[in-house]
Amino acid sequence: MAEDRRSLTSILRRLSTDNGVPLSTLKLNARILRELNLISYGSLTNKQTARLESLGRFVYRVIEGEAGSAFTRYSD
Repeated sequence: MAEDRRSLTSILRRLSTDNGVPLSTLKLNARILRELNLISYGSLTNKQTARLESLGRFVYRVIEGEAGSAFTRYSD
């Protein structure tokens, strides 16, 4: 889904239908992820496609088991 070029609402509707998770739950979690700078998406007045931010890509790589390359990029 990382290359999906749709609005956040359309992505969340699909996830809700496919996985049986309430849309309101997905929207709340999306807002939390945006506040943590893990994802970005537009608003009613500023249309943008949903996307992972660099920190979100890092977390995704860690979760997917590519921690070695992720830690190299973000080492102190």
